[in-house]
Amino acid sequence: MNALHSSKTSTKSSPPKLPVHTMLRLGLFQMGLGIMSILTLGVLNRILIDQSFLAVPATIAGGALAMYQFVAPVRVWFGQRSDAKPLWGNNHRTSYIWVGTALFTLCSFLAVQIIWQLAESLQRGWTATSYGWVGLLALMFALYGICVSSSSTPFAALLVDVSDEDNRSQVVGIVWAMLMVGIVMGAVSSGLLLKGLTIDTLQASINRLFIVLPACVLGLAFVATVGVEQRYSRYRVRSAIAGREDQITLKTAISILAASRQTGLFFSFLILMTLGLFLQQPILEPYGGEVFGMTVSQSTQLNAFWGIGTLVGITGDWIFSWCRAGASKPPHGLDVLP
Repeated sequence: MNALHSSKTSTKSSPPKLPVHTMLRLGLFQMGLGIMSILTLGVLNRILIDQSFLAVPATIAGGALAMYQFVAPVRVWFGQRSDAKPLWGNNHRTSYIWVGTALFTLCSFLAVQIIWQLAESLQRGWTATSYGWVGLLALMFALYGICVSSSSTPFAALLVDVSDEDNRSQVVGIVWAMLMVGIVMGAVSSGLLLKGLTIDTLQASINRLFIVLPACVLGLAFVATVGVEQRYSRYRVRSAIAGREDQITLKTAISILAASRQTGLFFSFLILMTLGLFLQQPILEPYGGEVFGMTVSQSTQLNAFWGIGTLVGITGDWIFSWCRAGASKPPHGLDVLP
């Protein structure tokens, strides 16, 4: 009787299985990141480089925008921090996600305001003031990258916390597919909001765009994660360091990663995959404008075709894997698609 009672208590206290609709809801956060990538690498990149607008040399513009990637190693620290230091009660992940999202959406708007100051200084040619604004813009994008890391890394950890071995690939597959959906939606909505853009309406249109879409992204982050950690997280059940923040330090975590050859190969694969996916993105919009005479609205919407193509490729890979398996069981991720 005691054993039976203990088993029932354990089952009752165990977090429930993550349902499909919650997996899709979590994907809204990644969809928001896809929208933000269009705003930064698509819209801002184009207006900075385009000769019709600011005519900043591509090397300088690309270097400033790339600063958010140079600070990517800070993700390790934020991952360790969210493990060890919950915010506002027992929130190991959710609070970091919300605060980080609020900050990187704010940074994106502030970056635009710096761009207008740079544009004003460029009217008098390249001066020390102009280079100062470029440096400040690079710093703002570095802060933007840090804020993105402070939210996206705890979010990735949350995906592990709320899933089990048998459904983790499904969760990751759905959530990362939503990133492509966000890129498509960001391209389409940006194209619509920037329709008829001219040099006279540039500042007002871009300001409106960087208020409306980041506000939507902030809302998506809240809807995606509210209540999920409290209901589905298995962190405290699994982690030996829950409530004992002194056991694993950042230095220890890095040494564990560096000791594994497989981890190094995996990160090398991720680097090559990321280069393959996104190397064209900073070039695509300026190329469309300079070679084909496309407007900002038209060149931004090129990302929609790229995103749709990627989604079709992912779906095709799932279907091909299913056919090769003899259709006996759908591959991970396909069996949970609505």
